[in-house]
Amino acid sequence: MNTSSDGLPSCVLFDFDGTMYRFEDVYTHVWRDLYDEEQQAFGHIDFHDFYSRVGEIFTSLPDGMDSDEEHAHIFGEIKRIWPGVRAGNEQLIEDYRRRSLEYMVPRPGLDDLLVRLDEAGVPWGIVSNHDAKNRGKLAAMGLSSKPATFMLSVEVGAWKPDSEIFDMALAEIGAVDRSRGVMVGDNPIADIQGGRSAGLRTVLMTDSPFATTQDGADMTISHFDDLRKAWFGE
Repeated sequence: MNTSSDGLPSCVLFDFDGTMYRFEDVYTHVWRDLYDEEQQAFGHIDFHDFYSRVGEIFTSLPDGMDSDEEHAHIFGEIKRIWPGVRAGNEQLIEDYRRRSLEYMVPRPGLDDLLVRLDEAGVPWGIVSNHDAKNRGKLAAMGLSSKPATFMLSVEVGAWKPDSEIFDMALAEIGAVDRSRGVMVGDNPIADIQGGRSAGLRTVLMTDSPFATTQDGADMTISHFDDLRKAWFGE
């Protein structure tokens, strides 16, 4: 996807969760640790079945919760389903957060892409439907580059796909040609529809559980090297 005569976008906005890192790279390990520690409580179910059940709890979360409320709900459900789990809710949540940061790694090719954008003078930022805990996640990833903007919906009171949060991010980045800006994300509604509503080109990360088709994106990728090749020709 060339966005200008020289192949470079004017700016790039990234979704965070599921885009800059893979859920499976983090949460498979986090839940495996819990499963191993509390295996007696889970009876004869294997890890795959346990992990699938936890996934169902995540997908059925009530709308409008912040991360603290989500975690309280998730581990409350775990304790309800498997009352033999020995650790209390507060300890489970603390361990979950600690382990999430320990396993937090950027997707392959992301760090190199961001460095190349910096070298080319292309500003980049993050637009996330989350709260300040994502700042800690970003720090744990140890990227070589820093975002020009980090818009968190809970902080600014606007949520993707509303174009308002994209407008805020672009205003913080500064004067750029919006028509050559790009939004990269894994959610066809929040990221792709939202980016298009803000007048941006869009790139869909296709190995996400949320992304089943191209969903109106201008480009689909499964690896950040795809963008590096498209924008830098190598």
